[in-house]
Amino acid sequence: MTGLPSPGTPWFLTLPDAGHLAGAVSPVAERAPRTLRYRSGRPWLLGDWSDNAVGNDAVGDTVVVAEAGTSRLALIGCCPVSAAHLTRALTRIREVTALDILISSLPGSFHVVADIDGHRRVQGTASGLRRVFHTVLDGQVIASDRADMLAACVRGELDPTAVALSLLDPSAPYPLDDRPMWRGVEVLAPDHFLLADRDGRARTVRWWRRPEPVLSLETGAPLLRGALTEAVAARAGAVGGSGGTVSCDLSGGLDSAAVCFLTARNPVTLVAYTGIGRDPGDDDPEWVDLAVAGLPTGRPAGLPGMVHEVLPRDELPLVYDGIMTADEALDRPFPGITDRAKILTGLRRVALYHPRVHLTGLGGDEVVQGTSNYLPALLRRRPWTAVDRFRGFRIQHRWPLWAGLWMLQPRGYRTYLAQLAAQVTGSRPMPGLADLDWADTPRLPRWLTPHAVTLVREALEALVDSAAPPLAGTRDGHHDLLSIRTAAGATRLFCQLAAPTTVTPAAPFLDDRVIEAALAVRPEERTTPWEYKPLLKEAMRGIVPDRSLRRVTKAEGSAEEAAGLDAHRDQLLALCENSRLADLGLVDPEKLREYCRYSHAPEREHESLHQTFACETWLRVLTGDRAAGHPLGAA
Repeated sequence: MTGLPSPGTPWFLTLPDAGHLAGAVSPVAERAPRTLRYRSGRPWLLGDWSDNAVGNDAVGDTVVVAEAGTSRLALIGCCPVSAAHLTRALTRIREVTALDILISSLPGSFHVVADIDGHRRVQGTASGLRRVFHTVLDGQVIASDRADMLAACVRGELDPTAVALSLLDPSAPYPLDDRPMWRGVEVLAPDHFLLADRDGRARTVRWWRRPEPVLSLETGAPLLRGALTEAVAARAGAVGGSGGTVSCDLSGGLDSAAVCFLTARNPVTLVAYTGIGRDPGDDDPEWVDLAVAGLPTGRPAGLPGMVHEVLPRDELPLVYDGIMTADEALDRPFPGITDRAKILTGLRRVALYHPRVHLTGLGGDEVVQGTSNYLPALLRRRPWTAVDRFRGFRIQHRWPLWAGLWMLQPRGYRTYLAQLAAQVTGSRPMPGLADLDWADTPRLPRWLTPHAVTLVREALEALVDSAAPPLAGTRDGHHDLLSIRTAAGATRLFCQLAAPTTVTPAAPFLDDRVIEAALAVRPEERTTPWEYKPLLKEAMRGIVPDRSLRRVTKAEGSAEEAAGLDAHRDQLLALCENSRLADLGLVDPEKLREYCRYSHAPEREHESLHQTFACETWLRVLTGDRAAGHPLGAA
């Protein structure tokens, strides 16, 4: 079958104890090198995962399994707990809903698959990094961590509306943002678990709520420090003393520096990886040098120290390099695929050191740093503080006074969605306008067809009619959770892309305990106009050297974007030939060709090319066709 993950790519599928399903899932079961069974001998959990020993080496996607009587429990992912410990806990649990206390006490990031007294529970993580998809097959609920696996089981058809929604820049609004790409496949909300009874009937149960943001910076910083330290230790091996080699991104930013210095506190050989960007104005290299100077180069008792692996700017691939050769099977389009060559070059460089895991700072921006859209709620709660912060943000971002004051007015989520539905084909918001709405304002690019516009607008209007509630009661609360879920979704696809390199990426910032610690701090103290990431800086004092905590800048990639579009425009034009998106009636290839260039205009039309070519590439891999010139569906 085309479009399914290659061997070595982690995935799982869980089934009920029902014999008649074995034949129905055979297209997927045949690709599963590992199977765990019920006492009846029927498959309970099948898929592809690491054969590392559980417990001390539980990094990457390993499975820790416990059985007690007729009860069984599997934790899939990173969870430094032994099977013996899990079994002892399971003997005291009589129903699946009683697992909450056990799960919330464990560090790491993992799926939960349990069968207790004939009731099944399948759960991911609150961030959305570990997703759960489900469908009904022959009257029984089956679930997986990949939507494409379920689509193969039920022979699901591609959903044209989901494909069209994936073309929105930067992304579709909640809850359309992660709609599965196939009909008949459902996605579970990250804060819910799937509960199926003996008869195959299923419902969803909420298991997680974000903490109330009531802590001060001084109170919350030690909690974040402890949670992030534990999250890194869960991978770096301090929990079980595994040691070995662990690689980390070291970009010069605060997030990667925090992860690197926390990793260095564990008994491992640290490989810090830096890719040097091509923008001559990028100050990342100076901050990287500062960080490296503070990292330990040796260890007591002869333990290995640190290696700094640098990829020079003239060896770092540009945006869109090799996009036509992308062949990794992902379960939805990934805009990061346009940086595929750069991502894989870095991962292959660190793979030379055979790291047990590769730690990244992904998710740090979204977890520790909120946005200024907390001002409308703060104005009602602490008006003078809100006015003070508004002045600071207005000076910092040069907001027009009238636009800022307008966005401070009460505005419900349904109103936001209704306006979006009406203006989805309009121009992108101009830079510098006050960013105080419920979320970023997505737009459809100009090269989409009227059919694509109709599909998107109908989906948005249906959402307005359904009066779907936001993720939280305030704009900042909604934005926090949505941005974290968006970062987690991108990281999930990044991990799928990385799988063939044999390097296992991990994002400690997206662990549930880390997110809970950060979101418990008051938004006006997490985000201020006067200091960059104050919560993370306070949490890392004494771990990251003070000189590295002074950074207030963040690199941007416009120079690389322009160079990449100029160097690889021929590849994009080739993808316009016999376009799969055009075959679906969603893109006008002639218009798309016109926009395959960098633009300095305020509308920044070139940014929407990422979503379009990510989807085009995804469709070609899905149909087993990477070369231009084959009709849609050819294999």
